[in-house]
Amino acid sequence: MNKKVWLSAATAAALTLAWNAAEAAGLTTEIRDDPDRAAGDIFQILNPLVATGFTLYKHDYQGTKEYAYNFAATFAATQALKYAFNNTSWGERPNGHDGSFPSGHTSSACSAAAFMSDRYGWMYGLPLYGTALFTGYSRVDEHFHHWRDVIAGCALAVGVSKLITTRYQEEHRLSIAPIIDRDTVGLQLHLDFAP
Repeated sequence: MNKKVWLSAATAAALTLAWNAAEAAGLTTEIRDDPDRAAGDIFQILNPLVATGFTLYKHDYQGTKEYAYNFAATFAATQALKYAFNNTSWGERPNGHDGSFPSGHTSSACSAAAFMSDRYGWMYGLPLYGTALFTGYSRVDEHFHHWRDVIAGCALAVGVSKLITTRYQEEHRLSIAPIIDRDTVGLQLHLDFAP
């Protein structure tokens, strides 16, 4: 299957999955009534799906494994900190509920951005950092978190990624073949970038 067709199909599948998850969670009404809140809720799921899908698209199964560890460690650390700070002033959300510090939505969205940046380069992480930034903004705007919670959630995700993620190394295959015919004698060089 053509890479562009595969990427389009994977993107459509991820968006369909995200929409079905939003519908199951009752977010479709929220999308119509409060789109910035809904976008923050969706990006916390969509960013990790994009990161995972990209590793599979590249046939980078080591990257898939590293992102699974990265996401699990970020989630566990976020939940441990929420538990530790829950009965303190930092644990109280601006709307009066518990579980404020750090922002789980932001740590989830940032885990994908940090992984993509650390594994493949900043140009791959930048779009996901944009959606993660919007996720953080939406959590503060909707009075679910303080800015410190959002910053801590993203910093936690970046730190975990720095500890777990290794740089992706593409395999380069160089082949050299002699060329000999009636009029030509030489070498043909061929450099192949394996996925």
